[in-house]
Amino acid sequence: MTFKIKSAKNIKFMFWIILNCVLSYLLGSIPFSYLIARAYGKNLYQVGSGNIGAANVWRATKKAKAFWLAVIGDSGKGIVAILLAKYFSQFDLRYDPWIFLASSTFFVVMGHNWPIFLKFKGGRGLASLLGILIYLNLKLVFLSLLLTGASIFLTQILTKKKIELKGNFKEKVKELFSIFTSQVLGRDIGLALSAIAILFLDPETFKILIFAAILSAIKHIKRTKSFLEGNEV
Repeated sequence: MTFKIKSAKNIKFMFWIILNCVLSYLLGSIPFSYLIARAYGKNLYQVGSGNIGAANVWRATKKAKAFWLAVIGDSGKGIVAILLAKYFSQFDLRYDPWIFLASSTFFVVMGHNWPIFLKFKGGRGLASLLGILIYLNLKLVFLSLLLTGASIFLTQILTKKKIELKGNFKEKVKELFSIFTSQVLGRDIGLALSAIAILFLDPETFKILIFAAILSAIKHIKRTKSFLEGNEV
């Protein structure tokens, strides 16, 4: 009898965790950036870096509205994934909610990076990770943006690449943002520093993010290699 009860409870847990993972993956697979770019008449596969992400929406459209809609859509997936995890975790209180939170973040980023709706050709997961971090610890978002921004511009200077700001204020802002999206090495360094900061300042959040962050890092390898070979987009 005891064995049967335990088996029933384990099956119940497996049901909720699998449902959580599947829904998170499908949520992550919704290609907001791709759809927004399409609404502006652009195919992200054929523009800029070819990446299905908010930064490439900017390269394709040069429209702040399109970019921010893409950021909101893709980061919103991360927020909803956390809400899903919290909802499903309440159905089996024997287990640490971390199991649901970590699996949900992992699968929502997997969905974004390898979306079933786009033949598994997706983005790199940064916006979805941003949404997750916004929900878990907003202060760390500002710290991460500061570290990443500083790393980008410092790397730009150290690699002797000019920062030329021409035109009116609007044009100067566009140029700054183009540097932010194209300086891949600086961004990688900034993200690494951000991960280290999160590890020391909020280990619980780090535990939730680390596996999803690894998926994002994997998708950055090809882009970083291309950048180091002198291909800038």
